[in-house]
Amino acid sequence: MWSFIESKINNQEDLSETELKWLLERESASELDHLYALANQANLRLNGHVVTFVHNMNVNYTNICEYRCTFCEFKKTADSSEAYILTFNDVKERIDRADGKLSEITYQGGLSDSVDFWQTLDLLREIKSAYPDLHAHAFSPEEIHFYARKNNLSYRDTIAKCIEAGMDSMCGTAAEVLDDAVRKKICWEKVSTDQWIDIVRTGHELGLRSTATILFGHLETPDNVMNHLEEIRTVQRKTQGITEFIPLLFMPDKTKLGRMVSLEMDRITYAFKLMAAARLYFMNDIRNIQVSWVKMGWENALLALARGANDMGGTLYYENITREAGGTNGEYTPKAKFIYELTRIGKKPFERDTIYSHQKELTLSANRLGP
Repeated sequence: MWSFIESKINNQEDLSETELKWLLERESASELDHLYALANQANLRLNGHVVTFVHNMNVNYTNICEYRCTFCEFKKTADSSEAYILTFNDVKERIDRADGKLSEITYQGGLSDSVDFWQTLDLLREIKSAYPDLHAHAFSPEEIHFYARKNNLSYRDTIAKCIEAGMDSMCGTAAEVLDDAVRKKICWEKVSTDQWIDIVRTGHELGLRSTATILFGHLETPDNVMNHLEEIRTVQRKTQGITEFIPLLFMPDKTKLGRMVSLEMDRITYAFKLMAAARLYFMNDIRNIQVSWVKMGWENALLALARGANDMGGTLYYENITREAGGTNGEYTPKAKFIYELTRIGKKPFERDTIYSHQKELTLSANRLGP
C-alpha cells in the first residue's frame, strides 16, 4: 500500500477514503515516520517553509448556554455567579489594550434565551462601526441554526442578517465529528451532519469563506474520521469556500466526556497522525492545515510543522474555552514569540489575514519579544 500511496502523492493524485482510513490505522513508529515524511513533502510542495498566523482576539459574547455538550466546561447557567454577557464597552476595552493592531476577532457565544439574535447583531454592528478594518470571523453553524430556529428564519436569511451586521467570514466550528453516530453520543442537541453542511454551503453561496474543524481524541474511530474528512472534501469541491482545516484535540481534564472515554492512547502521536493524513487527503483541495498551540502546546505545535501543518492559528487574546476544559497552554502568545520560535526551526513566519488573501513576512528586528 505504501508504494501505491507514494506514487499518488508524487503525482498529486487524490487519495481514496479507503487509503485515508488505512493511513489512520497505522500504529508502528516506522510507519508513522513514513506518513509524516510524505505529509511534510506534500506541505513543502504547497507552502515551502512559510508558516502563517493571525493577530487575533476571541470575543465570546456570553458564556450562558443551555446546551449540554459533554466536552464543554465553558458554559454557565444564567443564574451562575460566573455568567456574563459582554457589552460594547467590555469589548472596546479589550481591543484597545491589545499589543498592536488586531486584524481579526473571532465572535462566538453560548446559546440560550438570555441573549437573543438581535443583541448579538447589535453588538457586532457596534464593534464593526468602531473598528471597520477588523475582520469579524463570526458565528458557528450551530449559532446560525439556533438563531434561525428561534426566529423562524431560513439559514440563508439568518446568515444574510449576520453579514449585514458585519460578519466577514464564518467559523467552521461545531463540526465536532461529522458522523451522526458520534454526534448522538457527545453533542446530541447540536445540528446534524447534514445541517452543518447545509449551513456552511449556504454561507459560501452568500460569499463567505469559512474554516472547517474536527474535534478528535475521544470516542471516534478511523471510520468516523474518514467520514468527517470525506464530508469536508466534498463541500470544498462544490464551493471552494474553506480556507483551512483545523484539527482540535479534545481537552478531557474537566469534562464529562473525559470521564467517559479511555485516555490510554498517546494523544499527541494521534494528533500528528491525523494532521499528516489530512494533509495528504486534502492535498489538492485545502491548502492550509492549522495546528492549535493552545491545545497541543508550543513544543508539539512546532513538531506538527514537520508533519503536514503550515499554520499556527492566532495570537488568541482571551482564549478561554480550552482553559475552562482543562487546557494549560495559555490564552495569548505575542507575535514576537511566533517569529522567534518559527525562525529558530528554519521556518519563515508570515502574519496573515483571516482568509489568507494577504500575508506579510515578519522579522524579530521589528517586534520586541514579550507580551
